[in-house]
Amino acid sequence: MTEFPTISIVTCCYNPDLKIFKKSLESVSNQFYPKKYIEHIVMDGGSTNGAEVLARENGCLVVKRSDLLDKALTRMALGIKLAKNDIILFLEPDNIIQGKNWLRKMIQPFIDDPHIVGTFSMYNGYAKGMPLLTKYYALVGANDPILYYLQKSEKLTHLETKYSLGKLIRKGSGYVIVEFDKKTLPTLGDNGHMVRRKLISDVIKDPAKFLHTDAFFKLNERGYSRYGVVKNSIIHYAGHDIFRNLMKRTKYKSQFYRNTNYKRVYHVFSYQSKKDLYKLVKFILYSLTIVQPLSMSIRGYLKNKELAWFLHPVMCLGTLIAYSISEIKSLSRYAR
Repeated sequence: MTEFPTISIVTCCYNPDLKIFKKSLESVSNQFYPKKYIEHIVMDGGSTNGAEVLARENGCLVVKRSDLLDKALTRMALGIKLAKNDIILFLEPDNIIQGKNWLRKMIQPFIDDPHIVGTFSMYNGYAKGMPLLTKYYALVGANDPILYYLQKSEKLTHLETKYSLGKLIRKGSGYVIVEFDKKTLPTLGDNGHMVRRKLISDVIKDPAKFLHTDAFFKLNERGYSRYGVVKNSIIHYAGHDIFRNLMKRTKYKSQFYRNTNYKRVYHVFSYQSKKDLYKLVKFILYSLTIVQPLSMSIRGYLKNKELAWFLHPVMCLGTLIAYSISEIKSLSRYAR
């Protein structure tokens, strides 16, 4: 590697919110990182709202695949295959990098440790004036409260300051290095994650069956288990529509958990895992009684005075109801 590793940014989009997409692209352009070491590949699903023009205006290579409109992960895999640089950065059109030194901080663990597989931000962030839902997801460190209670989100809540997931290897300047095993591996590979291109490319056998969480699980199986958790944040803009976001999460669950076309190797939740079952039962009880979620909301609000904390009981109960309905529908279809 050179002093500054080269970076290939892969973005998958289809008619994204142009205001947010513009901010995402600008956050990349504003980075204090050699521009000649960055390529930005946008795998577009056939946008008709001007996203392609906006991307090209910001120096991106746009690959339009209208035939893969509903297959964003396939487009992501193809983008990885097109990439030429040392490090892949997965950056969605609703991701906004925070800070002009974000890229340098994310790259530093790769420079310091040749055994690093990937890096990711320790926190999700938000900016003043953003919707409460976007702030809420940032504050709890996940875009799904179940991920938080199952301890499968790689991010910390804004109540925490010490990274406790995985095995701590050592502390670096502005980051910590951790190792995950099969049982502690969180959901990786999206929304600002970085990974060595050669490693991730090697586990993509069929782009049509690519799932980023599965790819990182396969890397773990091969012994690539060390990550740099960087003490910075990235915004994952979620808008303000709670119902729409709940429906999006249940759609993902049905598509990638129940759908037999995807032979999952990584499971966010497994009925065979006693730990997962125990944590799920706790989540159900917490959501129905609302005591624990409300207590967390109060502690969070006392720390940073964000009203978005008080969405926590609402989102827990809403997620429980939405997922329960989804499971009943799925089971009824299988019973026919």
